[in-house]
Amino acid sequence: MKRGIEEAEPFPSDFIDQAQVVDISIPDLAVADNDWSRLCLENLNSTVVEERVKSLLAIARHLFFLSTEQQKSTVEILIERLEVENDNDTKTASTKVKYLVYSSICHILKRRRIITEEKPESKTMLLSLFDHLMSDLSNTHHKVRAVAIPLLSLLPFIFKQLKGLKQKTMSEMEIQKIISHYAKDHEPRVRKSALDSLVQMHLRGCPLDLSIYHLSVSALRDDYEEVRMGGLNLMGVLSSLYPEHRMKLAHEEVNETARLIDDAFNKVCDLVNDAAVIIRTKACVMMASYQNVGSDMLQQTFSKQIMSHLKRNVPRYKMQQKKYAHGMIPVAEGDFDVESDEFHLLDSGACGAFIHGLEDEYQEVRYASIDSICELCLYNEELTKKAVENLVDMFNDEIDKIRVNAIQSLRKIGSRSLVEFDEEQLEIAVGALEDSDPLARHATHDLFTVVRLTQQNTMVTLLEALEANMKRYPQDTLSIYRSLGRVGKRHDDYIENLIPTFLKLDKRYLPKEANVDDSMYTAYVILIANACVSNMKLLNTLPKYIFRHFAYFKSKYPDCLPDLNKLYKTAGIQLEGDVDCLPMIFSESEKRLVANDAEIYMKATEDMLQAVQTIIKSNDRYELALVTLEAAARNFKYIASLKPVDAGKSDLAQLYIECYKIMIKMKANHLSSNLSALVHQDAALLFKHTYTIEHTFLGLPMNTLHAAAHFRVLGNMIWLFSVLKHMPISNDTSFNIKNMLIATKQRVELVQKNFQSNTALDDLKSNLIKAIELPNTSNLSTLYSFITAMKRTSAIITYPLPNSDKPYKYKSTYPIKIDIEADIFNADDINCIAIELILPNQSSHLFWPAPSHFKPITPFNYKLCTHIELQLPAWNETGSVSIRIVLSFEPDLPGLDEYIMAPGRTAYSVVSEPVNYLIHPKK
Repeated sequence: MKRGIEEAEPFPSDFIDQAQVVDISIPDLAVADNDWSRLCLENLNSTVVEERVKSLLAIARHLFFLSTEQQKSTVEILIERLEVENDNDTKTASTKVKYLVYSSICHILKRRRIITEEKPESKTMLLSLFDHLMSDLSNTHHKVRAVAIPLLSLLPFIFKQLKGLKQKTMSEMEIQKIISHYAKDHEPRVRKSALDSLVQMHLRGCPLDLSIYHLSVSALRDDYEEVRMGGLNLMGVLSSLYPEHRMKLAHEEVNETARLIDDAFNKVCDLVNDAAVIIRTKACVMMASYQNVGSDMLQQTFSKQIMSHLKRNVPRYKMQQKKYAHGMIPVAEGDFDVESDEFHLLDSGACGAFIHGLEDEYQEVRYASIDSICELCLYNEELTKKAVENLVDMFNDEIDKIRVNAIQSLRKIGSRSLVEFDEEQLEIAVGALEDSDPLARHATHDLFTVVRLTQQNTMVTLLEALEANMKRYPQDTLSIYRSLGRVGKRHDDYIENLIPTFLKLDKRYLPKEANVDDSMYTAYVILIANACVSNMKLLNTLPKYIFRHFAYFKSKYPDCLPDLNKLYKTAGIQLEGDVDCLPMIFSESEKRLVANDAEIYMKATEDMLQAVQTIIKSNDRYELALVTLEAAARNFKYIASLKPVDAGKSDLAQLYIECYKIMIKMKANHLSSNLSALVHQDAALLFKHTYTIEHTFLGLPMNTLHAAAHFRVLGNMIWLFSVLKHMPISNDTSFNIKNMLIATKQRVELVQKNFQSNTALDDLKSNLIKAIELPNTSNLSTLYSFITAMKRTSAIITYPLPNSDKPYKYKSTYPIKIDIEADIFNADDINCIAIELILPNQSSHLFWPAPSHFKPITPFNYKLCTHIELQLPAWNETGSVSIRIVLSFEPDLPGLDEYIMAPGRTAYSVVSEPVNYLIHPKK
């Protein structure tokens, strides 16, 4: 929905020089004159309280749409209203007016741009506001006091901007002391306002005094949860400002100190048992920020018993003396003395805090506890062991997002420190593989990549669970194979002992080659190949046929196996004959020969293309020209195989040659006065090729884009002549001659407008100015062409894999759901990437992945993980669905170009090879 707000004119430079900008947060907006009149500012002087309140409410509603000058006028009017408004006027109604006045002024000062000019009336206005606030801090109504406090906390920052202020005003620290006094007010809303105002002063750069720490401590014991929330926020600020400050313990008999951050952490942990859910959640969230707390204190959060090093013993006779001094009755013999002779070094708030958080009945608290455990473990490795014990138990939580969060958090911990699973913990973890949520299963696969199993027999348990996972959810196969690659590198010692079992080897018999189509055999090979990276001695114990399987699975699952050439070279293994199935590796001298060969072919191809121009200009021998162009296209394809770095240029040259071939055919038909019936298709193909050149390549020079636009102009003319030849003589035609000529004229004007002659440096300068003013992806990708070679947008679909041997069968009652994974290369705008499904009846369906499904890998390169759903009727037999990645674009003339290329379809170019996926919807 478009917003009906126009941006205001910027301030003149001379006005900005004479003014100072205070508290800039959002750009200035203007409002129409009728909106300004809706404020009814004259009603503020009405004798009827209701009209004054309505006017103030109108100001609050339209506040965001006021220009800067209108805001300034509004503030002056509101402050004048304060001069005449008092508590005795119309009793409680005037309190409501005053509250709304202060609230509106505070809203303006906090949210909008206010200009304080160097004029006496501006200073007088602010000083008058300050005097009113100081007097209203003692107002009997709590709402006035509560709204005056945050407004008072803003004024010191505005006074800083005023120059030549003769009257002395309070400093930030003095205002802070006044506000801290109201943190003990009898009204909870005033206390809450005072605590929040202190935090806001810190966020604006005012240093908070250490003496107000006791305010946050007392606020945590307040009866009202809003006040406790404010105390939590204030304590978090103070513990980050003064973490190493030493505080004396409250106990009289021991002269010891503790760090402020440790004391604050205990106080926060104590609120994990608060009665309010929002307070418990906030406390669990805040615990993650206390990363520098002592390790003893952190260990205590996982134990419900006070650790011995956090206790101090006091001599019994001193305790007895203290009891008699206070008139206490001695405990009778045989009774239990609840007054222990020991005390805790700090409060017992941290005792089992995370245990309580993970066992809370509300999912918000459990979720926040898991996040905090993960964050603290990333900075304190000694917590890992206890964290593993508790997080594994959360795999059985009834809420799916809690389970997934626990799994992902444990995986994050394992990426920084060692995570070990015993047999019991592994049994719990593999239970997550039966989860119906694919996110939980894939998160579990990723978890196994960072886990070290403590026993060899647990490896068999893991493989059995993964096998059951593949049988139950075949779509998880690729994710499992990727996981096993990392598992193999971490468990080479276990795999060494299990190789005979995996490959069914027996010293009494010759090894028998296994079936490479067996999913579990594939898993075993991936495990063994990756285990060889950590223990290269395993290569000498493997049968010869396994090396062929290594090469086969490397080509089929490139992400799951290591670099075999590097592995064999490091291990010093030389493979023989039919066993060596690895890709060819060139030496340095051979590489130079290949490069020379590519240069020779490139020079010969350029000569061929120049000969094509000579042939056409001299003899009009179009057949020979077409044969020459086909040979040039083959040469470019061969050059790309010799030098992969030039693959993008080769693809561009081949597309350009295709366009050139179409134009030669059209010219031959035009000269022979015999327009073929396929001319319309050739024009559509020419449009597709030129749009592919323009939108699927990065870093194209201007002359190439110009040539593509010229191709479309020529294609438009040929299409125009073809339509005119076959157009019936009638007045009722959708494309009459005049409209077609107007559209062609628009295309020519568009080319003339977009392709003016500019030097490369002028283009670079203009593009740099654009990027500086607005550094978005589009402007930066324009600069990309000046620093790197031309790149083509392409994609590789990694999942699903072709399933010609095992079609996917399902009931047509439910929609089919297909998980899609693809690698996207050189894409400057992911919003244009779509997935196309072509059914056996050649009907096409486009699906647009959400931006969050694209994970950036490197600049302009992404990993796409998404899924598509499609409702299909029942089929009588198995059919093939073609899946491919396409790139949509906006044509020059959307209506006409889309009609020429494919009526009723979105304009797009295919950027990936299709994957044929067999499905069979049944009744």
